[in-house]
Amino acid sequence: MAVMVTFTLKTDAATYERLHDQMLAMARPAGMLFHSSHEVRGGQVGIVDFWPSDEAWRGFAEGPLAEGMKGAGIAPPDDLEITPVLNADGA
Repeated sequence: MAVMVTFTLKTDAATYERLHDQMLAMARPAGMLFHSSHEVRGGQVGIVDFWPSDEAWRGFAEGPLAEGMKGAGIAPPDDLEITPVLNADGA
């Protein structure tokens, strides 16, 4: 079942933008269906992603994403939510 993943990156927009293309290049082959971001709470970055399954998300989150965040000095999010969705249709 597809899932919507939301969390807040504890970093500023400039750091997010610097890492964005690299992380996106790894997320797409891992199965990510859709990615979006927006500024929240004093300049931090909110993320809303859609993945084909919880397993696909966790495989990416526990591997490439965790390594990228650690390398950039970004703490793990404390507001991660994974919500099953009825569908995640592409355009």
